[in-house]
Amino acid sequence: MKISKIEVQKRNKKRSSVYIDGEFKFGLDNEIILKYGLEEGSEIGEDQIKNILLAEEKQKIKQRAYRLLRYRGRSIAEMNERLQRLGYEPEIVREVVNELVGEGILDDQKFVRDFVSDYTNLKPKGNYFILSELKKKGIAEEKIKEVINSRDEKRLINELLRTKFKDLNVKNPKDKAKIIRRLISRGFTPGVVYEVLAE
Repeated sequence: MKISKIEVQKRNKKRSSVYIDGEFKFGLDNEIILKYGLEEGSEIGEDQIKNILLAEEKQKIKQRAYRLLRYRGRSIAEMNERLQRLGYEPEIVREVVNELVGEGILDDQKFVRDFVSDYTNLKPKGNYFILSELKKKGIAEEKIKEVINSRDEKRLINELLRTKFKDLNVKNPKDKAKIIRRLISRGFTPGVVYEVLAE
């Protein structure tokens, strides 16, 4: 088989149409054409076509992964699940995700640190909330505990008492009950909540 023509697509200049033996066969990203050294007049075999189309599919999945990461960080399990839900082949998705891990683009430890930082500094939440949310995102409990064990929930609760709940009086039983409900609904450890309020 011979590549008879490679033509840049009118609608998308980053892609080209590849013709083999005078017939249109497939469209490819120009990077893939360069990477595989495809040229008009060169011979091409079935195995080479399979490898090229696999590389094209992987690139498509990778670009989709980058778009997803522009919205927010994701755990490895989340990315795997999301890409498969979009209809990509599970085996190819796993390969792409492993490449992204190898390149340091997906990193569960960094993801956990950033998540904990957000819910410590921007929107303070308790350890129960963080543990529960990160487990839903497929992060192992030990990894989460490594990070949340260094958090000072007492300090966060005291800050909330000074800012968000400053209009409530801890000595008033109704207000105290309201504070407890709000703190527990924010995922703070009940034992720590009661300890701080007792102090």
